[in-house]
Amino acid sequence: MKKMTLKMRLLSGLVIVSIALAAGSCAQGADCDEVFSAGVTNTQLESPELDNSCFTPFDTEEGLKLQVSWPVVYGAGGYEVKVANVTEPESYLVDTLLDGCTMMVPVMENETYAVSVRSAGNKKYNNTAAETASEYNFTVAGTRLLIPSPCEISTYITEHYQAPAAPSLGLIYELEAGGQYTLEHTADFNLDKVKIVGNAENRPTITVSGDGNLMTQAGLQLLDINFDCEDRTKEGVITFHTKPDQSIYVDNLDEFKSGVNRKTYIVADPIIISNCWFKDVSNSFIYNNKKSYGIFDLRILNSIVQFNYAGSNNMFIHFQSGNYSTICYMTIENSTLFNVANTSAYWMRFQSRVNPEKAFGDAQKNKALWLFKNSTIYDTQMSSRDFANNPPRTGTQLMQYSNNIIQNLKNIHQLGNGCTTTWENNTVCVTDSGKDKDADVAAGTLTAPEDPAFVGPIQSLNFELPNGGVNFTPTGANTLAGRRGDPRWLN
Repeated sequence: MKKMTLKMRLLSGLVIVSIALAAGSCAQGADCDEVFSAGVTNTQLESPELDNSCFTPFDTEEGLKLQVSWPVVYGAGGYEVKVANVTEPESYLVDTLLDGCTMMVPVMENETYAVSVRSAGNKKYNNTAAETASEYNFTVAGTRLLIPSPCEISTYITEHYQAPAAPSLGLIYELEAGGQYTLEHTADFNLDKVKIVGNAENRPTITVSGDGNLMTQAGLQLLDINFDCEDRTKEGVITFHTKPDQSIYVDNLDEFKSGVNRKTYIVADPIIISNCWFKDVSNSFIYNNKKSYGIFDLRILNSIVQFNYAGSNNMFIHFQSGNYSTICYMTIENSTLFNVANTSAYWMRFQSRVNPEKAFGDAQKNKALWLFKNSTIYDTQMSSRDFANNPPRTGTQLMQYSNNIIQNLKNIHQLGNGCTTTWENNTVCVTDSGKDKDADVAAGTLTAPEDPAFVGPIQSLNFELPNGGVNFTPTGANTLAGRRGDPRWLN
């Protein structure tokens, strides 16, 4: 959403308030005096209590708006209402006396608004105004639903589904701190933007088994959660929908369709994994369900992803089928991704080399970027397969590697072939004699390679232990001096 100027917001807010004033507070023909007096006379009034339930964001034709409502205070002569963005506390969007208990205010996504409501006096009933206003800060975010612990997540979401009040903000599913959950089937979010939020200090655990997976064709964010995937059998912890909706077909999206020559379904909102741990991921981690999806923005941040890839078809990104699947922006930052089993799988596999500009249109020309930064990537495959198969290759695609430790991979240099690639302060350690090309790349473009000599152990994660019971602290002198790899191991 484009940010409105303060003047525009003030004008919009005043227009909406004037409508509310004209409508008044007399619903269904009720007499206002009766509604607001209720026998309350000669009284010092209190202000209405405000809590999270008083605020609901809505998408409208005019943009995102916040409905603010509060309980009736009987005997009040109205309400003195003030609304301001907390970044501009002296510039009120609303500052008015309102004869009613609800109003709509234009707002912006991910902004926080300070709201105060004070009961006004009523001379007719000899009631005096409240001494203080009720105050509440509300951050404009999606429709929230708490999932109690313990429960099976896919069933609970199906049985308690509610459409988001503001589709642009989506749904926020909150998990209890330290909660224990299972995911045994597909949790289908369809076209809803979804955040699943745990607790940073005491992450809840989702045990994924059988066919359990998270399926979307819109934005998905996973924050502060542990995932135990040891008993999972289905492709993809995160999967894209088996029946992509025509509304996200590239030809139906004005911002992407200009100049495209690949027919993809575009997931425009980001897929974000932040501060999550994944244990024993087998099969694939991110899977396109053999459909042609263009993932606009994929981010793995401050996370540990531990693979247990013993098979030949186990991949981090599995887009092998789905002719035009690709990724425009990908970021792996402050994270550790490692494997504990011998595998001959590609780490990333695409059906064909679909350059992002062909899938996402002229607007993305010269903008596509894959960024590997301050991360530790270890043993993602150890045998005959390359680091990536059929990745995008075009001079306008940027590949940037900075401050990483990359060990025991095969042909990582191929990921950047034909692209504009930059290497800065990385340790690339090649210990297999069959991977000489990577050694040549490392010697020619990076600091001379050395074994980072991790302290260890390197094993499956244990959620009960600090850092999952693994230790990727390097002891190699150059690696330590350059402070390379996931920062969690350098503190």
